[in-house]
Amino acid sequence: MAKDVRKTHLLDRSLVDKDSELIKGLGTLDEANAFIGLAKVFARDELVKKYLEKIQMMIFKAGLELISDYRMSEKEYDELLNIIQEFESIVKKPRNFILLEKNESSAFLSVARTVVRRAEREIVGLEKAGKVSLLLVEWLNKLSYLIYLMNLRELDEKYDTVNFE
Repeated sequence: MAKDVRKTHLLDRSLVDKDSELIKGLGTLDEANAFIGLAKVFARDELVKKYLEKIQMMIFKAGLELISDYRMSEKEYDELLNIIQEFESIVKKPRNFILLEKNESSAFLSVARTVVRRAEREIVGLEKAGKVSLLLVEWLNKLSYLIYLMNLRELDEKYDTVNFE
């Protein structure tokens, strides 16, 4: 066997095991990005569609933390916070638990949000090991919230409340 297919290259061309925590985290970010792209294709709201595309680009840059010396800047974090503020000003947040999956876009956004949350959990371990910045973990936490807000926007307040009776 000429090439060890159990390893992959980082940006600096160094080899790392494909089952390493770094590659697992990167794979989960990639999976989240794919679902964000799928949600973008089905998005009904133009503002949601516009920002989903921007988020896809932001995730690629965020992923650099896992495979290079790049670290997210406060400016990049603040950019995400500004988008959140924009959505907070135009969506009404429900007071109860709701079902978010009413159409293709909202269903894909729900999956994207949960995959981002999984990426956040995986990357917490990398931050504890000093491999990535705490700011990346915070950014992922805020990203999952933003996707929730986008989902509310897509639903236009037409959702079912969860009844616990």
